[in-house]
Amino acid sequence: MDDPTPADASWFRSRGGRRFGAEFALIVLAKLVLLSLLWWLCFAPQPRPDTSPGAIERHLMSPATVPEARDDRS
Repeated sequence: MDDPTPADASWFRSRGGRRFGAEFALIVLAKLVLLSLLWWLCFAPQPRPDTSPGAIERHLMSPATVPEARDDRS
């Protein structure tokens, strides 16, 4: 019976495998950096609503507004 190839003979431990791993890690890192940059440019500067308990209470307890009836017959 043939012995299975040892881990040292794996393609990933060859020069091509190490290059593949380095390029793959570089691509993943570049994507993370670009996604972070996109988030900081597009989403982080957006104003956030006031979520303090007082603001929520004012919002929920404010009286409902009734639209005024318009008289368009004139």
